[in-house]
Amino acid sequence: MRKGTIFFGVALAWGFILAFVLGLVMPTAAQGKEPVVLKAWALTYPEPVEIWRVLSDDLRELGIQVKLRNGSIGEWVGDIIRKENPYHLVTMTWSGSPERIEPSWFLTEFFHSSRIERGRNYGNYVSKKFDALMKTQLREMDPEKRKQLLWKAQEIINRDNAFFPIYHHDMIQAYNCDRIEGVIPTMGSCIGWPYNPWTFFRARPKGKIREPRVVNRKDLMSTNPFAAQEAQTMGWMRLIYDTFAKRDKDSKLIPWAAESWNIVDDTTVDIVLRDGMRFHDGKLVTVEDAKFTFDYIMKWKFPMFSADWRNIEHVEIRDGRTLRFKLKSPYAPFVANILLNTFIIPKHIWKDIPSSVGVANPMDWPNPTPIGSGPYQLVEWKKKEYFHLKANKNHFIKPNFDGLYYLVVPTTEGMIAMLEKQQAEIYGFALDAVQANKLDALPYLKTVRVPNHSITEIRPNFKMRPTSDPSFRRAFQYAINRKGLLDIVYQGQGVVAHNTPIIPINKPWSNPNVPSIKFDLGKATQILKEAGYTWDSKGRLCYP
Repeated sequence: MRKGTIFFGVALAWGFILAFVLGLVMPTAAQGKEPVVLKAWALTYPEPVEIWRVLSDDLRELGIQVKLRNGSIGEWVGDIIRKENPYHLVTMTWSGSPERIEPSWFLTEFFHSSRIERGRNYGNYVSKKFDALMKTQLREMDPEKRKQLLWKAQEIINRDNAFFPIYHHDMIQAYNCDRIEGVIPTMGSCIGWPYNPWTFFRARPKGKIREPRVVNRKDLMSTNPFAAQEAQTMGWMRLIYDTFAKRDKDSKLIPWAAESWNIVDDTTVDIVLRDGMRFHDGKLVTVEDAKFTFDYIMKWKFPMFSADWRNIEHVEIRDGRTLRFKLKSPYAPFVANILLNTFIIPKHIWKDIPSSVGVANPMDWPNPTPIGSGPYQLVEWKKKEYFHLKANKNHFIKPNFDGLYYLVVPTTEGMIAMLEKQQAEIYGFALDAVQANKLDALPYLKTVRVPNHSITEIRPNFKMRPTSDPSFRRAFQYAINRKGLLDIVYQGQGVVAHNTPIIPINKPWSNPNVPSIKFDLGKATQILKEAGYTWDSKGRLCYP
């Protein structure tokens, strides 16, 4: 053998050894590739805890480990919204409040890039094509053309697997039929949520109890309507402060504090203020209060009212009851996103806020005695225990109840027990079918069930491996047993979600061509293999 050949062979052998040491030759799974460990966040409520109990078992079969963190809604705001999301997956159930019937709400809040920083797009999803479609659909005044744009936006979300929808559960609640009559269930709110509260407007007391007691596990987050960043708190604020429009019992948009509205042209809208309204302190509600409200929102750019300051150029008074809006550009959901969501505040109280109360931003003011013009007035709030509303009998709705007591009860068992013992009249949280059947068996209790446009979903983080990987997200979709979870958590009361946040019954906005995704661990395994993922000797999934 020649010396050069021997030298080449020795050099080649040492080269392989050096390459392996330096990591230039890819080790096999058995040699220590990094296993996939997902950090997930979920609320401490029974529903998300049960979801992750089931889902973790299925993910374990794929070799995926999960580290779950549970927390309160306040901790969710602190951990996820107010700073950069450090989790691979975040689970949330979004309630069916009225503004969320408008199709652009879920699509924009979940997926538009402008909602990443301190917004609801904490999955950090970015698609220039999606953003452009959402901008165009807002300006499209033709409903059919707008529908097609929204359908295309949903197809992009489906293609990118931008989130993992699970189900839209029905809303089931209960009430004491010996003490209350004439309840009015509404989609998403049923009878005890304050989002679209026609029961609180029109139901009647039977017997001596004229101020029904509502039990719920959530307390108010604030009595400052500009600081209310959670749907239920916003709902109660809308009972205290009148909004310009409302959804009726069939979820159709109707006039409220605005007696009427007129689309003058694509960028001009006039509204006529309802005559004779008064604030809770007795002062008349004027068109100056209405203009001040919008000017105030545009000045301070409150996050929950971004539709106002993003779209309104200015507001002017036309006469003693008419307000004219000049828009920056055509805005199709003006009524659904602005008039429905914006309430009237009294100028005589808010004009010197925040300077007169020593805070930098109006959101920082506690607003301890909220004064609105709504059908109910807050008269007492003892945090984490209860609050008390008195009916405003001078309101144009004139509630039949004299008031409402809202009792904060931290557990489902405690809330159910209070209805059984007749210590409360309305169950204001969500029941499952088993709990409902138990209450229905009592002659003085009756349950009510309605469809719900709320959605339970898991959001992947596009800034972290492996949820940034399109193949991993696609595989994860097949690892979710949606039908099984709906059956376990709500005994099948609801519908399995398609790969869009818009419930199928919300026609014509929900794209019928976007499919639901069937549970298939074999398919998930195949996708992961094809993407280069491997499994180590302990069965753990490892990165490519």
